[in-house]
Amino acid sequence: MNAKTITALILVLTSAAGIHGKPLDLSQVSDEANWLMHVDFDAARKSTIGSFILEELDAKPGAMERLTSMAHKVGLDPMAFANLTMFGSGEHKKGTAIMKGGLNEQKLVAFAKKNETFETTTVGKSKVHTLNPDRRHPMAFSVIKKDTVVAGPDSSYVSQGIRLAKGKAASRAPIGLLDELKVILKKPGFISYVNMSKASKFHDLERRGGAMVKKVRSAGMAMGESAGELKVVAIVKADNEETAIQLENMARGMMAMAALGKESKPFLAEILESQKVVRKGSDVRMEVGLAIETIKELIDREMEKNI
Repeated sequence: MNAKTITALILVLTSAAGIHGKPLDLSQVSDEANWLMHVDFDAARKSTIGSFILEELDAKPGAMERLTSMAHKVGLDPMAFANLTMFGSGEHKKGTAIMKGGLNEQKLVAFAKKNETFETTTVGKSKVHTLNPDRRHPMAFSVIKKDTVVAGPDSSYVSQGIRLAKGKAASRAPIGLLDELKVILKKPGFISYVNMSKASKFHDLERRGGAMVKKVRSAGMAMGESAGELKVVAIVKADNEETAIQLENMARGMMAMAALGKESKPFLAEILESQKVVRKGSDVRMEVGLAIETIKELIDREMEKNI
C-alpha cells in the first residue's frame, strides 16, 4: 500500500466519529492555548467507516501487520490509540501533545536512544527524554500513567503537559465556539479551534497575504458521522458583519462551484450529499455532508489495489 493510500485511510479513520469515545477535555489544555485540536480514536474505530476499515483489514491476511509493523517497532500500536490532544500559543513549531493509549514505553525509549543527542532528565517524579535540542526539529517526551505520552519541543513544554495531564496546572476555560459545533455534531471524532486574533500575532500576515485572516476573531471545525453522512462543520467568527458577508459570499461561491462540478464529475456527484452556508450577524457556518457508502466503496477499491 502506498503512502498516499495509507494517509487517506488514517485521515478517514480519525475523522469518522461514532456514538462512543472520549471527547475533548479542556482540563488537558493550557489556559494560554490559542489553538487546539483533538482526535478521538476510540470513536473513530467504532464509527461506521472505522468499523468497515477494520473489517476489511481483518479479511485480508497480513494486511493489518503490514500497516502497523513499523509503528510496533518503535513502541506504538495505532489500533490501540485512545485520543490525542494538541495545543499551543500559535508560535511556529511550538506546542504540546498529550496522547493516551497504544504505546510501549520500553520500546519507545529504546528507539529514541538510537539518536545520538538523546538525553534524559527528571522533572518531579517523571523522566523527560529530549532529542535534537540544538537542531532544526527538537523534541522532548515523557511517558506517564503507563499509557500516556506527553510531547513538545523541549522539557518546559513537556513539564507543563505533565502537570495538565495530572490536573495540577491552570487549564482552558470553556470555549463557546466548541459548544456551538457540538450542538451540530454531538460527539465529533475530530474537533479544532483557533483564536485567530491572538495566534496570528506570531505570524506576519501582511507578508503572507492574510488581510482577511486579520479580520477573523476565531474559527473552529468538527468532523463526524451524523444522519448517515460524514459531516464537516466549520464556524468562523469575524470582527464585524461586513467581513462576515464577504466570507459568506466566498463560501457560497465555493459551494456553487462544487454543485456545478457534480454535472461533469460523477464521483463528486456520488460523494457530495449536502452543503449549507448560514450567516448570523458576524458568524458564518459552513456544513458539508459526504456519502458514507461512497467513501466505503472508495476505501474498498484502494485496499484491493494496494494491499
